[in-house]
Amino acid sequence: MKTQNSNASLFGAAAALVAFLVTGLVPALVYGGYMGLMLAGALFGHGTSDVLASRIVTGAGMVVGTLATLSLYLVVGALVGHAVGAAVRRAAPATPESEDTEHRAL
Repeated sequence: MKTQNSNASLFGAAAALVAFLVTGLVPALVYGGYMGLMLAGALFGHGTSDVLASRIVTGAGMVVGTLATLSLYLVVGALVGHAVGAAVRRAAPATPESEDTEHRAL
C-alpha cells in the first residue's frame, strides 16, 4: 500500500541521492581507497604495491566506502523526507468532503 508518507520518503531519498552525487561521491571514494590501502598494507606489507591482491583490496575498500556513505545519505534523506511530509500534512488544513457526496447519501 503506497501512502503519502512513502511518497515523501521516496522524494527525500531521491534528493539525498542527488546530494550524495554532488557532495559525497568523491570523498567516499578517497576515504574508502585510503582504508583499502591501509588494509592492503597491513595484509601484504607496504612495499608490495605491485601485487594484484593489494590493488583488489584497495578497490574493494573504495566500493565499501562508497556504498556505506550512500546508504547513510539515503537513510537520512528518507527519514527527513518522511518527517517533512508528516509535518506538512499536519500543518495543512483538512479538506472537507465535497457537497456532491453528501447529496448522494440523502
